[in-house]
Amino acid sequence: MRRLGVLGGTFDPVHQGHMALAREAIRLARLDGVALLPMGRPAHREAEASAQDRLKMCELAAAGEEKIVLSRAGMLGGVKYTTDVLGPLRREFPDSRFTLILGADKLPGLPYWHEKDKLFAQCDFLCFPRPGVDIAQAAEKARAAGARVDILPMEGIPVSSSLVRAQTAAYQDAEGLDRKVLCYMAQRGLYQKDWLPKLQTMMNPRRFRHTLGVRNEAVRLADRHGADIQRSALAGLLHDCAKGMPVQEMDRVAREQHLIEDENMYGSGAMLHGPVGAYVAKTQFGVRDEEILNAIRGHTIGRVGMTKLELVLFVADATEENRENYPGLHQIRYLADRSLPAAALRSMELTQAYLTETGRPFFPAAYRARAYLEGILTEKEKALLASVR
Repeated sequence: MRRLGVLGGTFDPVHQGHMALAREAIRLARLDGVALLPMGRPAHREAEASAQDRLKMCELAAAGEEKIVLSRAGMLGGVKYTTDVLGPLRREFPDSRFTLILGADKLPGLPYWHEKDKLFAQCDFLCFPRPGVDIAQAAEKARAAGARVDILPMEGIPVSSSLVRAQTAAYQDAEGLDRKVLCYMAQRGLYQKDWLPKLQTMMNPRRFRHTLGVRNEAVRLADRHGADIQRSALAGLLHDCAKGMPVQEMDRVAREQHLIEDENMYGSGAMLHGPVGAYVAKTQFGVRDEEILNAIRGHTIGRVGMTKLELVLFVADATEENRENYPGLHQIRYLADRSLPAAALRSMELTQAYLTETGRPFFPAAYRARAYLEGILTEKEKALLASVR
């Protein structure tokens, strides 16, 4: 019979400290494996993320781990206490004997757990240190109550879910997260203010789908090219926040706030909604990050000196999965995975060709942005771009 560690918890969210603990438990206690056990309805605290989101994050964190698996026993109806999951765990892992992995802070309360005698008869315990807890003394008291307790000789875990949530709420890429989990959080807007209801009132359903698509693609491109993921997600979410405004209203706001210098750009929703959107993002959504505001401001026309985050949004807007096919879309998507400047430049080239064909202007600011991108391409990127033209 294999010895399976069970690491249960809220996992709100799961982080690399949890995974390091599982790996160390396998190594030091010679476990055959560890099952992550997210609890859908924890008995003693409310989770911020939904049960399904926390389950998915655990699934992503465990993906590719040889000896760490995911248990869904904690998601079943009526499950609140550890003893409630013993039956479902046995059905999931019928050939296993369970070792519950606990922090030392849980040890003092172990003799008072719900149905402790049933729990002690079926499981043993592996405990790891927590700051401020005398783990040896707590283990002795738990043993005196009938629990079989071993101590895991490892250092305390420096990362915490509460710190991750606080960093994420500030649109920072929290340290100590698996990249797949970080991307999932960004694409779902977890642990941040929910702007979706407000955005839905500001745009039609088609534009709203596009907005979600741009956020998802911005996260993917940011992860691929090393840009900030949470900030790219926010830029993608708010990039079209002014798109639903009447052109006359955008004109008024742009003139009153002196947002555009080129008089020829007034009267065009396509040109106005970026600068006005940056103003709306600042005044109605509280964005003060100038790089995010610049990305929103220039996501249709670009600018000289575009940062990686700005390029992420520019390219994501052109390539998100809900975009109807247009000439050259496959070229931009191909380039997007390889070079953001090349993808942005190809998008500008195709836009200029379309506007010229339809008798519409390609504004001086766009010419300057295009020239800037042409000037920063490496020889390798130039060859890549030439290969798709």
